Amino acid sequence: MRRARETNPMNPANPARPTALGARNWAVLGLLGLSGQVAWNVENNWFNVFVYDEVTPDPGPIAIMVAVSAIVATLTALVMGAASDRVGKRRPFIAAGYVLWSASMIAYPMAAWAPSAAAAVFLVIALDAVMTFFGATANDAAFNAWATDITVPGNRGRVEALLNVMPVVAVVVGMGASGFLIDRFGYVPFFFALGGLVLATGLAGSALLRESPSLRPAEAGPGFWRSLVAIVSPAEIRSRKELYVVFIAMAVFSIGVQISNPYEIIYLNAYVGISKSMTGMITAMVGPVLVLFALPIGRLTDKGKGFPVAFGGFIVSALGQFLFSTTSSVALLTLFAVLKSVGFLMFIVLGAWHRDLVPEGSRGAYQGVRLFFAVLVPMVIGPAVGSAIIKALGSPITSNGQAGFVPPPAIYWVSAAVILASVAPVWALYRLRKGKAL
Repeated sequence: MRRARETNPMNPANPARPTALGARNWAVLGLLGLSGQVAWNVENNWFNVFVYDEVTPDPGPIAIMVAVSAIVATLTALVMGAASDRVGKRRPFIAAGYVLWSASMIAYPMAAWAPSAAAAVFLVIALDAVMTFFGATANDAAFNAWATDITVPGNRGRVEALLNVMPVVAVVVGMGASGFLIDRFGYVPFFFALGGLVLATGLAGSALLRESPSLRPAEAGPGFWRSLVAIVSPAEIRSRKELYVVFIAMAVFSIGVQISNPYEIIYLNAYVGISKSMTGMITAMVGPVLVLFALPIGRLTDKGKGFPVAFGGFIVSALGQFLFSTTSSVALLTLFAVLKSVGFLMFIVLGAWHRDLVPEGSRGAYQGVRLFFAVLVPMVIGPAVGSAIIKALGSPITSNGQAGFVPPPAIYWVSAAVILASVAPVWALYRLRKGKAL
């Protein structure tokens, strides 16, 4: 741990020497990063819209589905990440996980064939949990641990830039094509097409992947479960204060995003009155702009400039969330979508910091801890807050014989306020770095 902190790019006075990753590793990062983010984009966005359109317009089941998915992802990443640490291999978890992940995505729309709305709600939640198990095993646990294995503090900013570009590219692919495919062909061909894309890119990336030479099976010591419990013990948390402040920053920002994000497509369709095709185009147009910022942010992070980048990025993102709720103009919605999406690029900074601070022997297991803060807490709290706002302030409607509500702009107001609060843990980390007690 001492060496990682001495060469941490958060400290510009002592930057690490960049290390060449090689074309093969960059290709694997791109293929598996893209494949995983296309799958998560579908799960985070179109699963919710599918439930609203085909099962029930009540936002309650969406909030439950998102929360269950987050719980499954966190527990899976913690256990399967620790398992990959223990056996000293990431590739088997990645290869098998991506195949089963894509298969479960293709199967998802079959839930609508259930004989009743209650049965359909149960099935969409269950199938989402199954997909999340395979995705968290392959992507969140094994792939993210592998990305840490092959990098050092001097190049993690650029790697995080690439990995954070992948969600943007996934949005261009998933959202740009999604609205058109769904409007013209329906949900089954859409899920089949995107699931096939995840399968193809996942297999290609897995075939190219080679384990890090430094990765070894765990040495003899405490049993699996005792080792797992030890990494979340109070003593371990106290010893890694900086790492947990980074996790808190991830949690606060992600809670803000999850207040509005699960309902965004529904808001644009039902409140603003924009078709799914146009919604996909708005989101797709955001992508190229964000890609332009990703690499510079990664380079600045590697040079120790992450703090001013994070401060500015969270403020811009909060402003974009608020402004997004004030217009129905497609041009302005696109502009404000760019502003609010800048916050996602701050995960380049937070992600690089977290990779520098995780202990070498527990990189896989710590992906589960990361997901607890970045996924579980936000996806339990955020959608529940959003659902409560929608039920309190949204317009009542009936669709497919089911009562529900149209999401109101207020979800973006609350989202903006919470995202702005992300500045607080970043400031706390800055004070720690300056040697000042919290």
